[in-house]
Amino acid sequence: MEQPRVIGHVVAVNGFRIKVELSPDSKSSSRATPDGIQRAVAINAFLTFDLGAGSHAIGVLSDLEARESFDPKQGEEFSLELMKPRRIASVQLLGTIRHLGKNRWNFDAGITVLPTLDTPAEVANPDILAGIFASPPQRNRPYDWDDKPFDYALEIGHQTGDENTKVKASFNDLFSRPLAVVGNTGSGKSYTVASLIRGITEHEGLGPEAKADPHIFILDINGEYANAFLPQEKATYQREPNRIYLNGSEFCLPVWLMNGEEICEWLQASEATQEPVLKDWWAIAKTASEDSSLYDPLQVAIGKIDSALSWMDDPRSPASGAFDIFIAHAEQYATDIDWNGFCSAIEWSGSDQWRKIKNDRHVRDCLTRVRTSLLERISARQNEGINFAKSADSPRFVAAAEFRDPRLVDRTTDQESGKKIDQYLTTLKLRLRTRLDDRRWQSLFSYEQQNIRSFQTWMEKLGVGQRSGPRVSILDFSMLASEVLPFACAILGRLLLEAREMLRPDRRSRYPWVLVLEEAHNYARPLGKVDDRGQALSRRAFERVAKEGRKFGLSLIVASQRPSEISPTIISQCANFFSHRLQNPDDIDHFRRIIPKQAQRLLDQVTVLAAGEAIVFGSAMHVPTRVQIKLPKREPWSATAAPYIDWAKTDAFPLVDVVESWGLPASAKHHDTEKRSAEEQATSPALNTEEDDDVPF
Repeated sequence: MEQPRVIGHVVAVNGFRIKVELSPDSKSSSRATPDGIQRAVAINAFLTFDLGAGSHAIGVLSDLEARESFDPKQGEEFSLELMKPRRIASVQLLGTIRHLGKNRWNFDAGITVLPTLDTPAEVANPDILAGIFASPPQRNRPYDWDDKPFDYALEIGHQTGDENTKVKASFNDLFSRPLAVVGNTGSGKSYTVASLIRGITEHEGLGPEAKADPHIFILDINGEYANAFLPQEKATYQREPNRIYLNGSEFCLPVWLMNGEEICEWLQASEATQEPVLKDWWAIAKTASEDSSLYDPLQVAIGKIDSALSWMDDPRSPASGAFDIFIAHAEQYATDIDWNGFCSAIEWSGSDQWRKIKNDRHVRDCLTRVRTSLLERISARQNEGINFAKSADSPRFVAAAEFRDPRLVDRTTDQESGKKIDQYLTTLKLRLRTRLDDRRWQSLFSYEQQNIRSFQTWMEKLGVGQRSGPRVSILDFSMLASEVLPFACAILGRLLLEAREMLRPDRRSRYPWVLVLEEAHNYARPLGKVDDRGQALSRRAFERVAKEGRKFGLSLIVASQRPSEISPTIISQCANFFSHRLQNPDDIDHFRRIIPKQAQRLLDQVTVLAAGEAIVFGSAMHVPTRVQIKLPKREPWSATAAPYIDWAKTDAFPLVDVVESWGLPASAKHHDTEKRSAEEQATSPALNTEEDDDVPF
C-alpha cells in the first residue's frame, strides 16, 4: 500500500465538523502503519488532514454510518436493488498540529484553515499524538522566570484502547485552580484522587527528601484514604463516634476557631435580639483581660449603630426592644457621646414593645452624625499607627470552663440593661448548655485534653509550617454526626483560606495548598428553599475558596457522585474535570453545558465508561479525551463488597463493636460468641481470593 495511513477522503465540511468517506480497504478498526498497529476506523480514533506548509488539522472520529444506494429498474414496476454502500465517518476537528522538526509537533487549539473536499484523512502517527497528549500546555509561568522548567507534565493515565499513548496534564494547572472529579459510586473517583495526589508526593523534586513543602488536606468523610497514604500500622486505627482523626490520631476543631457569624449560626441566635449580645460576649471571651487593645471599641460602636439603622429599615416591624439594645451597647463602647440627649429626642408611637419611631429622619441624621464622627476618630488614630484586631473573628483561645460560666452572656451588658434583655437570652443560654452536654459536639471541646491552646499549635499539628511534617493531612470526619459535619467543614475551609489571606501579597502564591473535598455534595449543596444553618455556612465557605482561593494559593479538588447537587458557584470555577461514569440525566446535562462544544459528543460515552475510565477535559490538557486513569500504588478503602466470598465465611457480624461504639453496654454472651467466632476464623483455611478484577473499584 502506497499510503498506509490514508483511510479515506473528505466529502463534506460543515463548520468544525467534517465527513470522511472511507476507502474500500479501510474495514478494520486497526491499521498497520510504519509505526506499528494503530487505531484507524474506530470511535475516538484521531485523524489528521494535511493543510500544507507542515500543518495538519486534527480531529477525533465520533460517528460511523453506512449509506445504501437504491436504483429503480426500467418499467412501471420499481424494485429495490442494494448497491455498494458508502461508509461515512464523522470527525470533530480539535485544532491544528504543526511540525517543528525531529519528530516534534506543536498543538494549537485554533483552526484558521479548514480541510477542503477530497483532502485525504490519515491515521495520526504516534509523534503527533505525543505532541498532543504527552506535551500538555505549560501554565502559570512566574514573573521574571529564567529558562528553567516551571511546569511538569504529570501522567494521569493512557488513552482508552491504546496503552502506548500516555495522557499527561499540566501539573501547575491541575493544582492551582479548582478541579472536579465526578462519577457514580464504584466508578473510580477515590482512585483518581489518590492517583493525582500520589503524582504530587512521589515526584522526585517534591518527595520527602526534597527541600519542598507541598501540602494537601483531604477532607475525608468516609474514612477511606488512610490506606492510600498512611503507614500500614497507622492506617488501621480504631475510630470512635463523634471524634475527628488526623492521620490516624485523634484531633479536634476547637470551638474558639469559630468567628462571630459561625458562633451565632451554631447557637441559632435570633438576628435582632440575641446576635448582638452573643457577638459581644464572643469578642470579650477572646480578649485577654490583661490586654484591652485586642479589639476596637469604636468599631464595635459603629457596628451597633449600623444594627440600629437596619432595625429602622426592617419592614417586618420587629419589637422596639431590639433598637434599645443596640443603642445601649453602642453607649458602652462610645462613652463620650451624649446618648441621653439622643434617646430623649426620639418620638415613639404605639405602646409597649411594638413601638415605632415617628421622627425617623431626625433620629437617622443623629445616628449618621455619630457614626461619621467615630469613623473620623478611627482614621485619625490609624494615621498615628494605632490598630486593633477583630477579636471576635480571630482564632484566639477560650478556656472550656468559660462556656459553663452562668454569667458568660450577662457580662456583655450592664446591670440595668441586663434585666431588660434577659428575657431574650433565655433560649440562647439553653442552647449553649445543650450543645455542651451533647456528645456529638465533643470534638469542638476536647482541645484542652489534646493540649491545643493556640492557633499556631493547631496549625502545626496539621503539618503547616514544618518541613519535616506530613505532606498529606487526612482529616477523617467520617464519625461525625450529620448535623456536626457541615459546621466542621465550614470552619476548616474558612480557616485555611483566611490563613493564606494573612500573608503579604507578594508571598501568597509561594506556598500553595490543595484542599480535597470528598463527597462534596454532603456539605456544599446549592442554595435551597429551606437552608440548614450549617449547610449555608459550609456552602459560603467553599464558594469563597472556589472564587478567591486561586490568588491566595489555595486550590480545591471537588469529588462527588452528584455534580448537580453541588453549588453551581463551586462547579463553575472548576478549570478541569475528570468525569467518570454518570447515569443521572441531570448530572449529564449539567456537564453538557460546561464542556467545550467540540467535545460534547464525547460526553455521550459517559454512561458506558468502565471502572477507572474518565472523560478528561479542561485547561490542563490540549484536547478532551477518554482516559484509563493510572492506578495509585496504594489504594483507598473504597472497594466494592464481594458477597460470594464474604457470605461463605463462618464469622458473624461484629455487633459488639457497633454497640460499644455507641456507648451502649454489650452482654457477656455476645462477647463469648464473638471471641469463639474470631478463634474459628483464625484456625480455618483462608479462601483463595487471588483472582480478582484488574481494577478493584
